[in-house]
Amino acid sequence: MDKYIENYGKYTKRVRMLYVCSLLLFVFLAVFEYVCSGKILAAIGALACGVVMYVVIKLLQKSDDDFISEVVAAMSDLLDNLSELKRHQVFPENDDSLVSRLQSKVDKIIDALKLQNSRERLEHENIKGLVSDLSHQLKTPISNLRMYTDFLKNPDISDDERTQYLQVLELAVERLSFLSESMIKVSRLESGLINLDVKSQSINDTVLQAVKDVYVSAKNAGITIRYDEQVKCDIQHDRRWTAEACFNLLDNAIKYGKTGSEIVLSVRKLGLTVEISVTDENEPIGEDERTHIFERFYRGRNSGDKDGVGIGLYLSREIIEKQGGMLSVIPQKDGNKFVIVLQSR
Repeated sequence: MDKYIENYGKYTKRVRMLYVCSLLLFVFLAVFEYVCSGKILAAIGALACGVVMYVVIKLLQKSDDDFISEVVAAMSDLLDNLSELKRHQVFPENDDSLVSRLQSKVDKIIDALKLQNSRERLEHENIKGLVSDLSHQLKTPISNLRMYTDFLKNPDISDDERTQYLQVLELAVERLSFLSESMIKVSRLESGLINLDVKSQSINDTVLQAVKDVYVSAKNAGITIRYDEQVKCDIQHDRRWTAEACFNLLDNAIKYGKTGSEIVLSVRKLGLTVEISVTDENEPIGEDERTHIFERFYRGRNSGDKDGVGIGLYLSREIIEKQGGMLSVIPQKDGNKFVIVLQSR
């Protein structure tokens, strides 16, 4: 601020000095004309011309000052647009001038800030929803831990009751452990802390990795997994997380499946995409639930007392969509078909 005042003072002094020098020059020229010609009218004419030139210069300076003031005022409006994140034309857009180019850059900054604010608001809403959902999910296992811990403090309970209470506590601890692990995966994926290692590799090997991970669960439940490999190919994908998505679909099908039922896991190519489908023989998902089953913590009406917190399908969709793919469900006559579509190139 002090530097600006100092420079402005120097500028004013220089302008005044230039005007004084100009006046003295015009007076000198008039005197010189009178001395050389001896004619007073010639001297007066020379002096008059000098005065006219002085006035013209003064008017030109005032015109420049007014123009600069208008430009500064317009720049102030441009800065107001930036502070308020509003696009409003201050300078002509088709004019290839410095101020027009500056306005174009300000508009780009406004668009970028709007996008960033939108993302921050969405992230804030996601965090609020996550905290709300998490607190809701934690209530039941924590309440069970407290209640059955108090029961165990009673010295008069029988051995059978003690065993039963310990089993409930074990289930509560397992639920909390599963919930915390799932939430860590979701939060890391949503916040971008996980960088997907997308590269060209065998999608068949990735799918088979998921089958290996659920094989024991399927065998214990008396459910058969049939692998229908219609194509072998390498596509761009992250093996670890894509296998996680397939695992969740298979695990979900096993969890709600019936003994003796079959799950068909298929890999086929459709044009420029590869389709991975998991078809079960479970109760078809109702039309009113199809838009909700991929939501975080949503559990369908047929979930009953099945283990789970409603996060597997949500996590699978996030994983697939972050790789530019899609995950959907198609009801079948005697079951459901979950379909993953990924680009083959």
